[in-house]
Amino acid sequence: MPPFLVCIHDASPVHARETRTMLRTLSPLVGRRLSMGVVPDWHGEWQLAEHPEYCRMIQEASGELLLHGYFHRRRRGTGPVAWLTDSSDEMNGLDSLQTAALLERGQREFAAAFGSRARGFLPPAWQRGHVHRGNAASSTQLERTGLEHLLGFFSLQSSEGRRIPLATWTWDCGRWRTLGHVGHGVGRVLHSTTRGVPVLAIHPADIARGFWPTILRLVRELIDRGFEPSTPARLLWGSDA
Repeated sequence: MPPFLVCIHDASPVHARETRTMLRTLSPLVGRRLSMGVVPDWHGEWQLAEHPEYCRMIQEASGELLLHGYFHRRRRGTGPVAWLTDSSDEMNGLDSLQTAALLERGQREFAAAFGSRARGFLPPAWQRGHVHRGNAASSTQLERTGLEHLLGFFSLQSSEGRRIPLATWTWDCGRWRTLGHVGHGVGRVLHSTTRGVPVLAIHPADIARGFWPTILRLVRELIDRGFEPSTPARLLWGSDA
């Protein structure tokens, strides 16, 4: 059966209510075959260590937890992506050393909350900054922090160089709700033209913005067409993380 991915971004105690809603309605459809991008300290105000019940909930409900930045908020500089995403592009504005320090700090708090380091990295706002293959310094950063793969918008890449093309739907695309329709359309086009593995990148904001019924319909549509839910680690290595 062909695989597809469901990944909940912005996993943080600040979004506990929305997280519960998403997990409650997704679990009957995909079980634990979903991944979650975890933010260790959302905007510097929501540390994982202070919310053990939330950490236990998402760990028990998912097949893989990914490191999703550290603050999920850009701390230096600005630019078009920062403006569009309300400064969610955390990795932009950091040099190589700052990037390594942020990844290490995130991994320490991730391990303290969940018992082990994350194997995968999900860049906030899809902006990798200095974290990408093809750069010797960045590859070293990944190895030193225990990260083995990166989940991007167009591809899933392992630190060893394997690449799996993706067709990503996303609805939280920026400041305006209407951009969610664009993100949905982009997913449809990528799926029909690239034949990449379908990925549903969902966010807590999708509930308030009214996209949740659309997302659930798409999950059911993919399952009815014979697609099987999976996780990034299972796609690469045949086992969840």
